[in-house]
Amino acid sequence: MPKVLGYGRISSGSQDVASQKAVLEKAGCAVVFTETGNGSKLDGRTQLETAIRLLDAGDELLAFSPDRIARDTADLLMVARRVVEKGAVLRVLEPPLKFDGTDIMAEMMLTLFGLIGRVEKHFIRARQARGIEARKAANGYHGRPPSIDPAEIRALRDKGLGASAIASQLKIGRASVYRLLGEEKQKA
Repeated sequence: MPKVLGYGRISSGSQDVASQKAVLEKAGCAVVFTETGNGSKLDGRTQLETAIRLLDAGDELLAFSPDRIARDTADLLMVARRVVEKGAVLRVLEPPLKFDGTDIMAEMMLTLFGLIGRVEKHFIRARQARGIEARKAANGYHGRPPSIDPAEIRALRDKGLGASAIASQLKIGRASVYRLLGEEKQKA
Protein backbone atom coordinates (compact mmCIF):
# COMPACT_ATOMS: atom_id res chain seq x y z
CA MET A 1 0.00 0.00 0.00
CA PRO A 2 1.49 3.38 -1.00
CA LYS A 3 2.43 5.74 1.79
CA VAL A 4 2.40 9.52 2.06
CA LEU A 5 5.43 11.04 3.77
CA GLY A 6 5.42 14.69 4.75
CA TYR A 7 8.25 17.18 4.92
CA GLY A 8 8.17 20.44 6.85
CA ARG A 9 10.90 22.99 7.39
CA ILE A 10 11.24 26.22 9.31
CA SER A 11 14.11 28.66 8.96
CA SER A 12 14.84 29.43 12.60
CA GLY A 13 14.22 28.13 16.08
CA SER A 14 11.99 31.11 16.84
CA GLN A 15 9.40 29.71 14.40
CA ASP A 16 7.13 26.74 15.01
CA VAL A 17 6.90 23.80 12.63
CA ALA A 18 3.80 22.46 14.39
CA SER A 19 1.38 24.26 12.06
CA GLN A 20 3.00 22.73 8.95
CA LYS A 21 3.05 19.33 10.61
CA ALA A 22 -0.65 19.55 11.51
CA VAL A 23 -1.64 20.52 7.95
CA LEU A 24 0.46 17.71 6.46
CA GLU A 25 -0.97 15.13 8.86
CA LYS A 26 -4.50 16.30 8.05
CA ALA A 27 -3.63 15.88 4.35
CA GLY A 28 -2.90 12.20 4.99
CA CYS A 29 0.79 11.95 5.88
CA ALA A 30 1.67 8.82 7.82
CA VAL A 31 4.91 10.43 9.00
CA VAL A 32 6.06 14.05 8.81
CA PHE A 33 9.79 14.72 8.77
CA THR A 34 10.64 18.18 10.08
CA GLU A 35 13.76 20.23 10.50
CA THR A 36 14.98 23.70 11.24
CA GLY A 37 17.42 25.19 8.79
CA ASN A 38 18.16 27.49 5.94
CA GLY A 39 16.23 26.70 2.78
CA SER A 40 18.90 28.16 0.54
CA LYS A 41 20.97 24.97 0.51
CA LEU A 42 20.33 21.26 0.74
CA ASP A 43 23.49 20.41 2.70
CA GLY A 44 22.68 19.11 6.15
CA ARG A 45 18.98 18.54 5.45
CA THR A 46 19.03 15.07 6.99
CA GLN A 47 15.27 14.79 7.46
CA LEU A 48 14.60 15.55 3.80
CA GLU A 49 17.22 12.97 2.84
CA THR A 50 15.60 10.41 5.14
CA ALA A 51 12.14 11.06 3.69
CA ILE A 52 13.41 10.63 0.12
CA ARG A 53 15.35 7.48 1.05
CA LEU A 54 12.20 5.89 2.54
CA LEU A 55 10.09 6.47 -0.57
CA ASP A 56 9.06 3.45 -2.61
CA ALA A 57 7.33 3.22 -5.98
CA GLY A 58 3.81 4.62 -5.76
CA ASP A 59 4.54 6.67 -2.62
CA GLU A 60 4.17 10.42 -2.27
CA LEU A 61 6.32 13.11 -0.67
CA LEU A 62 4.11 15.98 0.46
CA ALA A 63 5.24 19.49 1.42
CA PHE A 64 3.24 22.53 2.43
CA SER A 65 4.83 24.80 -0.18
CA PRO A 66 7.77 24.65 -2.63
CA ASP A 67 9.91 27.03 -0.54
CA ARG A 68 9.76 24.57 2.36
CA ILE A 69 11.67 22.12 0.15
CA ALA A 70 14.16 24.57 -1.39
CA ARG A 71 14.58 28.24 -2.21
CA ASP A 72 16.52 27.59 -5.38
CA THR A 73 15.35 26.36 -8.76
CA ALA A 74 18.11 23.80 -9.26
CA ASP A 75 17.71 22.37 -5.74
CA LEU A 76 13.93 22.18 -6.00
CA LEU A 77 14.09 20.41 -9.36
CA MET A 78 16.82 18.06 -8.10
CA VAL A 79 14.66 17.01 -5.14
CA ALA A 80 11.67 16.53 -7.46
CA ARG A 81 13.71 14.37 -9.84
CA ARG A 82 15.10 12.28 -6.99
CA VAL A 83 11.56 11.63 -5.78
CA VAL A 84 10.45 10.61 -9.28
CA GLU A 85 13.51 8.36 -9.70
CA LYS A 86 12.21 6.41 -6.70
CA GLY A 87 8.93 5.91 -8.58
CA ALA A 88 7.18 8.31 -6.22
CA VAL A 89 5.40 11.64 -6.65
CA LEU A 90 6.19 15.07 -5.20
CA ARG A 91 3.07 16.95 -4.16
CA VAL A 92 2.75 20.49 -2.78
CA LEU A 93 -0.33 21.79 -0.99
CA GLU A 94 0.03 25.54 -1.59
CA PRO A 95 -0.19 26.14 -4.46
CA PRO A 96 -1.65 22.75 -5.40
CA LEU A 97 0.97 20.97 -7.50
CA LYS A 98 1.74 17.35 -8.31
CA PHE A 99 5.01 16.39 -9.99
CA ASP A 100 5.44 12.88 -11.32
CA GLY A 101 7.97 13.63 -14.05
CA THR A 102 5.51 13.32 -16.94
CA ASP A 103 3.82 16.75 -16.92
CA ILE A 104 5.86 19.57 -18.47
CA MET A 105 3.48 22.15 -16.94
CA ALA A 106 4.16 20.81 -13.43
CA GLU A 107 7.90 21.02 -14.12
CA MET A 108 7.47 24.57 -15.40
CA MET A 109 5.57 25.50 -12.23
CA LEU A 110 8.29 23.98 -10.03
CA THR A 111 10.88 25.94 -12.00
CA LEU A 112 8.89 29.13 -11.53
CA PHE A 113 8.44 28.56 -7.79
CA GLY A 114 12.14 27.81 -7.45
CA LEU A 115 12.93 31.10 -9.18
CA ILE A 116 10.51 32.95 -6.91
CA GLY A 117 12.21 31.37 -3.90
CA ARG A 118 15.60 32.45 -5.20
CA VAL A 119 14.41 36.04 -5.68
CA GLU A 120 12.90 36.02 -2.20
CA LYS A 121 16.22 34.73 -0.79
CA HIS A 122 18.00 37.63 -2.56
CA PHE A 123 15.66 40.20 -0.98
CA ILE A 124 16.02 38.62 2.47
CA ARG A 125 19.82 38.88 2.24
CA ALA A 126 19.63 42.47 0.97
CA ARG A 127 17.38 43.48 3.90
CA GLN A 128 19.70 41.73 6.31
CA ALA A 129 22.75 43.55 4.89
CA ARG A 130 20.97 46.91 5.12
CA GLY A 131 20.04 46.19 8.72
CA ILE A 132 23.62 45.28 9.61
CA GLU A 133 24.94 48.44 7.95
CA ALA A 134 22.40 50.58 9.84
CA ARG A 135 23.39 48.94 13.14
CA LYS A 136 27.09 49.44 12.35
CA ALA A 137 26.47 53.11 11.59
CA ALA A 138 24.79 53.46 14.98
CA ASN A 139 27.66 51.53 16.64
CA GLY A 140 25.20 48.85 17.63
CA TYR A 141 26.33 45.90 15.56
CA HIS A 142 28.89 43.61 17.08
CA GLY A 143 28.19 40.41 15.17
CA ARG A 144 26.90 37.20 16.58
CA PRO A 145 27.80 36.71 20.24
CA PRO A 146 30.45 34.07 20.85
CA SER A 147 29.05 30.62 21.52
CA ILE A 148 32.30 29.21 22.84
CA ASP A 149 33.82 30.24 26.17
CA PRO A 150 37.59 30.75 25.71
CA ALA A 151 38.13 30.34 29.47
CA GLU A 152 36.63 26.86 29.31
CA ILE A 153 38.98 25.90 26.48
CA ARG A 154 41.98 27.30 28.41
CA ALA A 155 40.96 25.39 31.54
CA LEU A 156 40.74 22.11 29.62
CA ARG A 157 44.07 22.79 27.89
CA ASP A 158 45.65 23.53 31.28
CA LYS A 159 44.41 20.12 32.46
CA GLY A 160 46.51 18.60 29.67
CA LEU A 161 43.77 17.85 27.14
CA GLY A 162 44.60 18.14 23.46
CA ALA A 163 42.56 19.95 20.85
CA SER A 164 40.66 16.81 19.80
CA ALA A 165 39.70 15.94 23.37
CA ILE A 166 38.63 19.53 24.11
CA ALA A 167 36.55 19.66 20.93
CA SER A 168 34.92 16.34 21.75
CA GLN A 169 34.11 17.31 25.33
CA LEU A 170 32.65 20.71 24.35
CA LYS A 171 30.95 19.31 21.23
CA ILE A 172 32.63 21.84 18.96
CA GLY A 173 34.98 21.55 16.01
CA ARG A 174 38.72 21.17 16.46
CA ALA A 175 39.23 24.18 14.18
CA SER A 176 37.41 26.34 16.75
CA VAL A 177 39.74 25.11 19.49
CA TYR A 178 42.83 25.77 17.36
CA ARG A 179 41.51 29.21 16.37
CA LEU A 180 40.88 30.30 19.98
CA LEU A 181 44.20 28.92 21.21
CA GLY A 182 45.95 30.58 18.26
CA GLU A 183 44.34 33.93 19.06
CA GLU A 184 45.69 33.62 22.60
CA LYS A 185 49.24 33.04 21.34
CA GLN A 186 49.02 36.14 19.13
CA LYS A 187 47.89 38.28 22.08
CA ALA A 188 50.75 37.03 24.25
